Amino acid sequence: MARKKVTLQASLPHGTFYWVTEVEAGSEEEAVVAAENLFMAEMENIDEWEFTDFAVDNA
Repeated sequence: MARKKVTLQASLPHGTFYWVTEVEAGSEEEAVVAAENLFMAEMENIDEWEFTDFAVDNA
């Protein structure tokens, strides 16, 4: 197994959401599944969260 950096992207009605994390996995497919599972675990166990970084550009 190797440490892999995974970026997941979800297109939502009002924008795009990205989840970036690092996981241990033996393949790209395993890395994606591990990242998805980690995201779901984070959302189930967190009471409150906020964005801590941002960028604003003219559209």
